[in-house]
Amino acid sequence: MLDPRIYRAALLPVLLALLVVAFSLEGRPAPLRSTPAVETFDGARAMRQLAVLSTSFPERRPGGSQDTALAGVVARELRQALPGVVVRSDRFTGRTIDGERDLVTVSAAVPGSSPGAQLVVVAARDATGHGAAARLSGTAALLELARTVGTMRPARGVTFASISGGTGGQAGMRDLVRRLEGPVDAVVELGDLAGPDSGLPPVVGWSDSGGTAPLRLARTAQLALRVETGREPATASSVAQLARLAWPFTVGPQGVANAVGLPTVRLSASGEPPPPRDAPLSAARLEARGRAALRTLLALQAGPRIAPATESRLTVARRTLPEWAVRVLSLALLLPALLTVIDGVARLRRRGEPLLRWLGWVASLGAPFLLAGLFARGIGAFGALPATAPPALPVDAPPRGADWAALGVVLVVLALGFLLVRPLLARWSRATEPGGAPGATLAPALVAVLGGLGAWLVNPYAALLLALPASLWLVLADGGPRLPRPVALALVTATLAPPAMLVASLADQLAVPIADVPWLALLGLAGGQGGPWELVGWSAMAGAACAALVVALRRPEGGRDGVRRVTVRGPLTYAGPGSLGGTDSAMGRR
Repeated sequence: MLDPRIYRAALLPVLLALLVVAFSLEGRPAPLRSTPAVETFDGARAMRQLAVLSTSFPERRPGGSQDTALAGVVARELRQALPGVVVRSDRFTGRTIDGERDLVTVSAAVPGSSPGAQLVVVAARDATGHGAAARLSGTAALLELARTVGTMRPARGVTFASISGGTGGQAGMRDLVRRLEGPVDAVVELGDLAGPDSGLPPVVGWSDSGGTAPLRLARTAQLALRVETGREPATASSVAQLARLAWPFTVGPQGVANAVGLPTVRLSASGEPPPPRDAPLSAARLEARGRAALRTLLALQAGPRIAPATESRLTVARRTLPEWAVRVLSLALLLPALLTVIDGVARLRRRGEPLLRWLGWVASLGAPFLLAGLFARGIGAFGALPATAPPALPVDAPPRGADWAALGVVLVVLALGFLLVRPLLARWSRATEPGGAPGATLAPALVAVLGGLGAWLVNPYAALLLALPASLWLVLADGGPRLPRPVALALVTATLAPPAMLVASLADQLAVPIADVPWLALLGLAGGQGGPWELVGWSAMAGAACAALVVALRRPEGGRDGVRRVTVRGPLTYAGPGSLGGTDSAMGRR
């Protein structure tokens, strides 16, 4: 049914795209450097204050009594550290893992000696469980940084802010970015600065809306860490970057600020996830990382403005690959499948074979996934789950009895979708059992190509992940009836490699066990993570994968297009009429 020559000819642009990618690699932007000494940051004093705060406020659930009381203590300490500076305590209602709660944002804006964009230093003070002193080390470092800045006259204004809601939803950061007045050059969010090194990248800049903080800002913080700790900080691998860029998902406060255009990095020994509640503390680690934060702040004070707000570059071997080059490569990888599918659709139309009904069949297989996703969002909106956007990690919102029941109900809705809704939609589209129908074998590849093109328009990194199923499912359409069933199943299974890689990489970066990934996915769906078009798109791709699996399993036993092959022949030496020349009746008369 398909012409493989079209696919082979369309591979030439892929070679050209690879050459474009090779010559488009650029050098990384140089980090900003600071020359002033940073010994004014007193790690021992910050450690003593951390001990007092963690002992006085061991239960700091967002919006709880101790969280609110701690906000008052932070406001008092900021007034003492910054005499003459107005300290504000703004109350608001935000969504947290415990539902709607009254939260407090404490902020103090130190004016600069010259007009211009300000710098912002943020730390979240809330936590789940008892103690969790390491999560409070960012607040202790923030207060010590405020004391240090209070003794100098900064060139640019610096705003210090203590927020709540960092365990899920990031309501405090959302409130802060709305209240900031004037242009903001960069934001540094302080996480765990006293705990042990987790091995994850300590500088995190991922955004909720895609992309990451400017590489210059991240490299400035990484250089400061290397100078103060004497160790090269870990950085995200190319696979980890590809997973994050293809699926914009982050749980840290920096994601909210980057999404609204404020260049923000998170500085934390635990990386993006929070540290364990019982993480051991060290005054030496707190001093080194606190001085790294101060060095970053001083470098931003003396250097040029950080721009743009977010970037979508991929770092490979100390070089960067711009987004436009990835866009060229992803389109080139989709082009062979696109041209081959167009030819296949034209052949079906000439033969009068139906196609729309089989697209409806694929849609019927994707409908149960969409139904389950919408149901999950519904129960999240009614408060049946501790769901926020971004979601809380399982360490902060572990599933309990009612939560397991909610997860079970979502799975039941998915099963009922396949048992009840799918047959109704398939009957409405007049699609019977696929067998070897040409339209049925081509429909999954067509959906994959259309999905890849749609993703290419908004996110070329996601289009890269869809190039593999778009090509492999063409093999099912071209030779499905002749292809051995194990080989066909292997092809369908291979197309699950990109999403499996994405999920495994995200779980590793968030320190989430694979067994907890379904629960995290449910919290994200219930909290409203991702837009409606994303939900529809991934449901359609799930339906196409199911359709490809059905095509691989239910192939006819005959040849192509269901026509049984001829297996009985005459003797090999037999020569039929006309095989050695024209017959008398066919020869011309003289």
